[in-house]
Amino acid sequence: MKQAPPSWLSHLACMSLALFLALGEFMPSNAWGDPDPASPGKQGGLHQPVQPAGKVDPSLLPLWAVLEGKAKGKITGFWRPGSGSPHTVYGVLSEAMRPSESSVRRFLSEHAQLFRLDSTLTDLFVTRQTESLIGSQFVFTQRHQGIPVYDGQIKILFDGEGRIRAVNNSYVPLTGIVDPIPLVTGGQAIEAGRMHLEKSQARSLSDEEAPSPIANLVVYAEDGIPTLAWEVIHHTWGPTWQVFINAKTGQVLKPAQDLNRYALPIQGVGQVFVTNAIVATGDPSLRDNKDAALVVPSSAYKTIGLERLSGTGYLEGAYASSSATKKRAYSPTHQFLFDRSSNGFSETMGYYFLDFAQQRIQDLGFTGVKSINARQQVFSVDRSPKDNSFYSVSSKEITFGIGGVDDAEDAEVIWHEYGHSIQDDLVDRFGTTAESGAMGEGFGDYWSGTLGEQYNTISLNGVPEKVCLAEWDSTTYRTGTPTCLRRLDGNKHYPEDMVGEVHDDGEMWSAALWLIRSALGIDKADRVILQHHILLPKDATFNMAGHALIETACSLRYPVSEMASILRARGFETNGTPFPDACQIP
Repeated sequence: MKQAPPSWLSHLACMSLALFLALGEFMPSNAWGDPDPASPGKQGGLHQPVQPAGKVDPSLLPLWAVLEGKAKGKITGFWRPGSGSPHTVYGVLSEAMRPSESSVRRFLSEHAQLFRLDSTLTDLFVTRQTESLIGSQFVFTQRHQGIPVYDGQIKILFDGEGRIRAVNNSYVPLTGIVDPIPLVTGGQAIEAGRMHLEKSQARSLSDEEAPSPIANLVVYAEDGIPTLAWEVIHHTWGPTWQVFINAKTGQVLKPAQDLNRYALPIQGVGQVFVTNAIVATGDPSLRDNKDAALVVPSSAYKTIGLERLSGTGYLEGAYASSSATKKRAYSPTHQFLFDRSSNGFSETMGYYFLDFAQQRIQDLGFTGVKSINARQQVFSVDRSPKDNSFYSVSSKEITFGIGGVDDAEDAEVIWHEYGHSIQDDLVDRFGTTAESGAMGEGFGDYWSGTLGEQYNTISLNGVPEKVCLAEWDSTTYRTGTPTCLRRLDGNKHYPEDMVGEVHDDGEMWSAALWLIRSALGIDKADRVILQHHILLPKDATFNMAGHALIETACSLRYPVSEMASILRARGFETNGTPFPDACQIP
């Protein structure tokens, strides 16, 4: 974050290149300023799609008429999306009879074509029989070659008079026969599932205290085609992950799914600096004094809402978690009102401003399959005694140092490190060269500046706060008033101002991005600058990245002439190809 950490590669990207987002198809973004760090924000990224209703297959209507003819009175049917067969049927569907397996089989045999069952019913086995206040229920599970078919089930309910009153049909019509002998063992499937999860969730699953993973051999069907598969369940103290592994090849058949059912996200209350003590007070003379609470006036603190908490009593939620912290703050009522003498204050800052950053990304239109870094960002605030912070591409965690001013007391440090996490989500092993490494640091600085600009509204000794980064954190290792860690308004020129230190060289990239922001406007620039990363290789040059910015802007139908002029004026055409002043897209 400040000067290069032990290995600046620890900042840079290693995840697989994101294969999502057709450029140009964005949802309209909210106005910049929503959510507001000074007030509780909206629930974001939690919209649930409307479950589609199925439609009847017209070829089944004569068979449906037969069922209606045998029923007593009106019946109601709901249809399965895709197959168009009955999913659920309510009504008096039969004469009174003694509830039994044999009576159910007679009913199902009469209507096997309607429900698209095997006419012999030899693949259905009673696995449960229950009694209730309203009658008897029989549950039949589907098997193929003796192996359970995943989700294949029929449920029949009799009322107290012995009449069938309801059918729930999730039977899976199959085409073809599956060889029931696995070539991949259950243990190998568990390991394949673990590797898939650690890659897709960007975190280790090695929690020795969690229950052991399990593997169940099933027939898994997509579009009716049966595949022998292992259903692997990985338990953690958070999500319970389900993943299907092909029992012949070991390949993942379906992306992992969290099986847990959660309470509604909780909103807590916390106390933060917006965005740091100097910005909040306008006083550049403030100093750390070993985390003393009294050196910062109470007016610097702002009470805010903490969105999307998971309800555990800790600072963890959809997009941020302090779980890597050794001594975590805990509040069963989700009240995190600390001053800076407590590490709980740094935890609250970390959670709030990481969640805020992800919400900003989503407000720009990066949601659903187009999302960027929409995972839980794990961080710690008390593990490193150094006056430095870093993002690890191995653990995918952010470590905030506690030397000098605790780094997580400054939102601009938090946002910078999250910038590296964003790049790690978009580019595989990005930053392996001097120029790509400098662009990594420059983007982190830009991201800090663009998120914090609306709150950095004054000048300190003639220096606009909005271009002065981490002025609170840097008070212990910089001189001057204000003590800017780095600035966004420099005039460094490529290639003569390159010095071979990625943070210093990154200033020429962040300054160019900052000018592009003025030329395009905030939302458009943030969108282009985030998105252009997917066009970059790990060892991109300044010139290559300039072309990627222009290509992205053209794909979004944004003007590019000023952008090209800015990149050209900074020298980024050197050792490369000229930047076009107009889009080639018709």
